[in-house]
Amino acid sequence: MKLKQSKGLLRTIFASQAAREPVEAVYIHIPFCLKKCNYCDFLSFARPAEMERYVQLLLQEMRAARQCYRIEPKSIFIGGGTPTCLPEELLEQVLRGVQDHLMTSELVEYTVEANPGTLTEKKLRLMKHCGVNRLSLGIQSDNEEQLRLLGRVHSFAQAQEAVRMAKAAGFDNINGDFMYGLPGQTLAQWRHTLEQALALETQHLSLYQLKIEDGTPMAQWLQAGEIEEFDDELALAMYRLSQELLEAQGYQQYEISNFARLGYCSRHNQVYWRTENYLGLGLGACSWIRPMRWNNCFTLEQYAAQVVESNLPETQIEVVTEAEQMEETVFMALRMQSGLSKKLFAARFGKKVGDVFADALQRCRQKGWLVESEEAYMLTEEGRVLGNLVFMEFIS
Repeated sequence: MKLKQSKGLLRTIFASQAAREPVEAVYIHIPFCLKKCNYCDFLSFARPAEMERYVQLLLQEMRAARQCYRIEPKSIFIGGGTPTCLPEELLEQVLRGVQDHLMTSELVEYTVEANPGTLTEKKLRLMKHCGVNRLSLGIQSDNEEQLRLLGRVHSFAQAQEAVRMAKAAGFDNINGDFMYGLPGQTLAQWRHTLEQALALETQHLSLYQLKIEDGTPMAQWLQAGEIEEFDDELALAMYRLSQELLEAQGYQQYEISNFARLGYCSRHNQVYWRTENYLGLGLGACSWIRPMRWNNCFTLEQYAAQVVESNLPETQIEVVTEAEQMEETVFMALRMQSGLSKKLFAARFGKKVGDVFADALQRCRQKGWLVESEEAYMLTEEGRVLGNLVFMEFIS
């Protein structure tokens, strides 16, 4: 159910909800990049002249959010865009703002996304000093031709150096993002990329199949016939090769696209998969405090107009029905290896998941997509491969 924007009404609803529901995860969006990648449809842009103004607005929003919400984060994630493309003095202002307004004694995981080409030893020391304890590096490939095709502005040698510098600065929780299913990519090339990724010896790896989104340069190339749709069977072979090689090196697959060494699963990402409360700050950031979901304003002008008046820049506010919440709880939790906890579902909704979704669960079991234990429902290997088809079974 969409709500009309009435600031008085929304403030009353938010204040009441915030009093009941602590926010245990905070996402902070930095929309700036050195260059927009050819596959990216995220809210990001290369406009360095606006960085300083944006950081000041973001700090104002942090202060306002602190007054409105019960913020007790166990995880903070600064993403983008490319947060580390900020100059050191502006990055420091953001990190100091987080310390002043958002960090509490409950904080366990504090992640900053980084492009390897934007990291310096000084920035790494600064982040470490300000409490950041996890880095997520957008590496994507070890193949220079593929990096150019994707529009990345770093080389794999820079990625290797970034990991070395991060370890030297004391970071012992590092994620590397890599992509498969790239136009023209072979299984042998993907094997080599995986071997190079493993050689970095990071604690976490995220492996995503490229999805060509509307409005991106890659979508235009696809429409013009300059690149072709990737073969589904080859993509599946790449996925299974990833599972095989990473498991052999001691990585646990704990979600469809994510692998970690013991003790290094991403706490912040699990907040999303478990549909727990989170607050998004910054341009276009999404928030979810049950039962409400909203975005921040999507243009810098709209965002600034609200923040300078000490308003929170909320838009597209929606009250999510219990039926919709139950559906999302199921298909998001099924992304994880541990699956959907029967106990969690019952505690959240006062109903048994087996009663609410009896027909869907039976169909998925009969098709071999789902297995049941005493504690949970979990995807089978085939179910993980066909994830979207499984999830659709639970959407009315």
